[in-house]
Amino acid sequence: MKKIKTLTLYLFFLLCAGFSLTGCQTTAPTGTENQASTANAEEDTTPAGPRFSPQRVDVRGTITQREYNQGQMLILVEGFPDRFSRFGRAVVLVTPITQIVGLDGKSISLSELQNGQQVAVQFRGRFRESVTGFAAQAVARKMWIEPLGGY
Repeated sequence: MKKIKTLTLYLFFLLCAGFSLTGCQTTAPTGTENQASTANAEEDTTPAGPRFSPQRVDVRGTITQREYNQGQMLILVEGFPDRFSRFGRAVVLVTPITQIVGLDGKSISLSELQNGQQVAVQFRGRFRESVTGFAAQAVARKMWIEPLGGY
């Protein structure tokens, strides 16, 4: 329990640091994907509906654990590292200002996140390497719910 409190306190610090650095954007804005990289990318051609998440994200995987505390949620995301995601595993703090996009492309609330859901996450600002076995600790800027079978 003490580890979770320490982790929550640390992620709160990251959140405060993220607010102070929101003007320092290091990646292209969402929706302005590089045309050359998307043309050269190899994707599965099975129809799975429209894709709302970008192809490249910080972490893509399944929510394996979640903890709600004082209006924010700490989630553990586990997936497989590939060329389209920076990390295979991450501890992510989801705040009320995090944009969460559902399967239909509409915004959903923080309370609708469940264990076992497939998600794609972009981090807000910097991330910190974790000592708990997860590759990164960060605050979520935007999160997309993805179909269980993938795209």
